[in-house]
Amino acid sequence: MAEMDPHTPILVGVGQVVRHWDSKDAADAPSPLSLQVAAARRALADSAAAGPLAALVDRVVVVRSNLDSVAGTKHPFGRCANPPATLAAELGMASARCIYSVVGGDQPQALVNEAAEAIFAGEAAAVLIAGAEATATMKQALKARIQLDWSHSAEGAQEDRGLGPILLSDYEIANGLGAPTQTYPAFEQALRARLGLDPAAHADMMAELWAGFSAVAATNPYAQFPAARSRDFLKTPGDANYRVADPYLKWHVAQDAVNQGAAVVLTSVGAAKRAGVDPAKYVYLHGYAAFKDRLVSERADLSRSRAIEAALQGALDMAGKTAAAIDQFDLYSCFPCAVLLAAQALGVDWRRTPCTVTGGLPFFGGAGNGYSMHAIATMAERLRASPGEYGLVLANGGFLSKEAVGIYSTEPVSGWKPRADDAAQAEIDEAAAPVLLAESSEAVIDSYTVTWKKGQPSRGYVIASNDKGRILARVRTGHRATLQSLHDGDAIGKTVRIAHEKGVNFLEAGSRLCEPAAKGRLGERRFDDVIVRRDGHILEVTLNRPDAMNALHSAVHFQLHEIWDDFERDPDLWVGIVTGAGERAFCSGNDLKVTAKGGDMAIPPSGFAGFCARFDRTKPVIAAVNGVAMGGGLEIVLACDLAVAEDKARFALPEVKVGLYAAAGGVQRLTRQIGRKAAMELILTGRHFDAAEAVALGVINQRCDDGGAMAAARVLAATLLENSPSAIRASKEALNRLEELESLEEALAANSRIFGRLMRTKDFREGVTAFAEKRKPEWSGA
Repeated sequence: MAEMDPHTPILVGVGQVVRHWDSKDAADAPSPLSLQVAAARRALADSAAAGPLAALVDRVVVVRSNLDSVAGTKHPFGRCANPPATLAAELGMASARCIYSVVGGDQPQALVNEAAEAIFAGEAAAVLIAGAEATATMKQALKARIQLDWSHSAEGAQEDRGLGPILLSDYEIANGLGAPTQTYPAFEQALRARLGLDPAAHADMMAELWAGFSAVAATNPYAQFPAARSRDFLKTPGDANYRVADPYLKWHVAQDAVNQGAAVVLTSVGAAKRAGVDPAKYVYLHGYAAFKDRLVSERADLSRSRAIEAALQGALDMAGKTAAAIDQFDLYSCFPCAVLLAAQALGVDWRRTPCTVTGGLPFFGGAGNGYSMHAIATMAERLRASPGEYGLVLANGGFLSKEAVGIYSTEPVSGWKPRADDAAQAEIDEAAAPVLLAESSEAVIDSYTVTWKKGQPSRGYVIASNDKGRILARVRTGHRATLQSLHDGDAIGKTVRIAHEKGVNFLEAGSRLCEPAAKGRLGERRFDDVIVRRDGHILEVTLNRPDAMNALHSAVHFQLHEIWDDFERDPDLWVGIVTGAGERAFCSGNDLKVTAKGGDMAIPPSGFAGFCARFDRTKPVIAAVNGVAMGGGLEIVLACDLAVAEDKARFALPEVKVGLYAAAGGVQRLTRQIGRKAAMELILTGRHFDAAEAVALGVINQRCDDGGAMAAARVLAATLLENSPSAIRASKEALNRLEELESLEEALAANSRIFGRLMRTKDFREGVTAFAEKRKPEWSGA
């Protein structure tokens, strides 16, 4: 010890804090600042020389918060404008240099590396690094409508390093990549393919890995979610472990609803001696490294991480160690692939060697960019308890984009020197990248995901390749059937068609409407509540819920949204017909029983029936009304270009009778089509009218005998096919322009505001409940 260079950097204090706030006492609510202060004071106290050590601190660094990590993010309780200076002021370190880090989970280790170099160079006497998140507090307070104030900020100079490098390109974002849960599946699925695992086997492997991590978290006093979770639970979708993004379930990914803070203090051996720090507290940084990878789409092999490999090897080389000589590991665990790729790079068997000291981001807690500060603090405590052992911490930022590694031990370092530059970063930067395609083409899927929202497929993308290069393509908005086909089975290796439109690559469905997918292509789409039939240039769409009078709910709207999208794009389809299954109803409107039970009420951007909010249709659609057309059913008829109805058909906009109004265009379209006074009477009374009156009013074009609606519609469609489809499209486009000039779209846009107010009334709840209970509603006017 006496011969050691006094400038050698050491870790001398670590501190952590966790709070499980119950939202009952606003005054007791933890904030990011309070957690930072508590962790920092614990770190100073941990050195057993808090006062002298605090006097040495001349650099205070705060890891960037989650809320400050994305431009434009709202701070619901106000924003601290200068986090490091505010922390410094709270600790009596107002003269310290204050730094606010860039974004990234790599930052805790990267900042330790930087601090060690600054201390060795004499540029800093002691460095305090802290980070905290109070996302759990924020979510609970917002839910409980508790107002907090997190805007307190001290004056002082601040080196705000900003958001850091761009981690996703415009091409990647436009074609489906985005949030971590959207992007990490690209690596996870590619890794699964390389390992030769089917989705079930890979889910089991992820569950086995995470069960071990959760067992560690269960014994960690600083864990936010300290419960051991079984392998069976972790691999099985359910209410408590719902789908997030294939192949991930809720407990496969980092959990950000935490109240956690951590801090570390570094200084030099000489300064520690002068401050009276017990040498038993010294933890040495034997090796470190940090590397950056290319943009996701530019990485030749998505099943590995060149940056992880380089950072691990670089730190081991600096420490003069092999992976076999490392006793304890904390491999960054935001998603399973991060751990699996690092373990592979190290040659470590994760089934035999624990790869976490905390319990990992899903179970210990995903404390934003600051998680690895907890890993470093825990590692220091473990190494002090096992003198002479070595520990490795891997910190990951972005999308396997930025990696920082530290190798620690209580064993003194002989001849410590800052890390020298090597060629590994240049090799990553200069490696050949795939050619990225932006064109209509066919390609084979290399990786993919489907993201989920409230149990429904929400969005998705594929990363595919052909002999020309790599192409990213997203699924069109609201195309749940295509998303479901992507989710079902294993899409890797399947051939897909991709359409390039207005700068975006779109994944086409595995087959055209009514046609089976060819062998080796993406699987079949299912339309469970809709029957589609092609007859030459005519598409026939049948609402297929006869037992419910063809009433529609969210899932059917999305099926129809995709069907009508495909109809509009298919050059071989010129005319559409829509009708209802059975003999009783065309469509009785919205399924209020589903609404009353609190079911999914999501509507695609194309509106009710995937049709009523389409303002750019260029192909005519005929309504074949074979029975009741009430509420939304009549709104479909009004949105169609032509309509025929059987004598038994009955029409109405009865929404006012159940506390609603015809918000899918019925109010506006009926008024336009039959005149204000006649429409007002039907809208405000909700009365029924028959096919004869519908003809007289101009709601339909013609009547026909009962049972003859489809025959009449087909005759009308055949008549349209005798004319130029191009001229018909031009006529429709001209009419669309007329609608734009009269602002029907703007009128309908106001519905969301009006309907939102209506849904908050007692009458709304009473109306749908009374309907479901088959009783007369008791209106209150409130």
